[in-house]
Amino acid sequence: MRSFLIVFLSSLPVTSFGQVANQAVLTLVDETGLNEVDIDLTVSGFGSSNDTSDLSGTIEVQLNLSPATGNTDEMTILSADVTGTDVTLDSGNFLASYSFESKDLGFTAFTPVAPGIVDPSNGEFDSSQHELTVNRGILEGEARSILTGSLDIPDFNFAEVNFVGSGDGIGSVSITPGRIEGRKLYFNVTLVYPTLIDQPIESEDLPVDASVKIEGTLKATGETFIEFPDYPDWASDAGVGAASQNEFSLSPSTPNIILFSLGFDETNSPEQLFDFTSAGATLKIGQDIALGGVEIQWSEDLITWSRVPQVSMVSGSSLISFGDPLTEAPTINMDITRKYLRVVNNPEG
Repeated sequence: MRSFLIVFLSSLPVTSFGQVANQAVLTLVDETGLNEVDIDLTVSGFGSSNDTSDLSGTIEVQLNLSPATGNTDEMTILSADVTGTDVTLDSGNFLASYSFESKDLGFTAFTPVAPGIVDPSNGEFDSSQHELTVNRGILEGEARSILTGSLDIPDFNFAEVNFVGSGDGIGSVSITPGRIEGRKLYFNVTLVYPTLIDQPIESEDLPVDASVKIEGTLKATGETFIEFPDYPDWASDAGVGAASQNEFSLSPSTPNIILFSLGFDETNSPEQLFDFTSAGATLKIGQDIALGGVEIQWSEDLITWSRVPQVSMVSGSSLISFGDPLTEAPTINMDITRKYLRVVNNPEG
């Protein structure tokens, strides 16, 4: 089963079934104080100036997503296409002054040493693992001083000389469960990435020393998904027929459809579905997420069956649906009058 899923997800890198790397295109949000970069220009002998550029665009990331726990231990920035509004930078007095404008600023981002590491317990990461680059746009303007008069200031083209900076401080990536569409489980992703670029303007034709500092926090949201096999795909990998749901091909006591739903395959299907201990009856599971819907039922006489009420569950639920986490196996507190258990298919789940 696990080998099948690796093939099924094809080009997506996989470390184990529970950790599947998935990609997401995130869109920068429109929130006050976010996706705004402060741009500081300092020119020796002329002073400093500041303006704010509002950012918009997208960031493409790759995660190492655990669908059962809803976290990731990796976040790699693959690319970004971000634009910034024009800024005006003026400074000076009667002795010396300058006025510059930016046009068509553009940014990209990536992770130079992949993968970027994330603390899965809280989603935080060291932003210096990632780089933000000003890779397009023009900075043009003029300067004059009482001593030299007007200075010939060449246009600075960021496409020819990129400005690069590492992230600054602690960023975060949060993942929450989203919608279910067919065999796809979607997850909402929010990235917060504080950035800093602090670099001198290097140009042989520039008659003064100047530097630019760009600082701000990027926030982007979007979604990703993991697609799971349906029964025919699972059956093909397990070596059983596509219409063998009610057959006992892999276990003498459990039909194939139940084994599929609980994540078993031809290598690990159990002879019996329950372990009985002093804590109760624990349902065996093949992986940490359900591939189909099942219901745990009990009976006194093997004639009348009913779903185990939730109050009788020591852990987990007696009603399991596709995509439900199975990180904690369902355990039933056995009523002395209830002698029998079974697991039945629940197509609505």
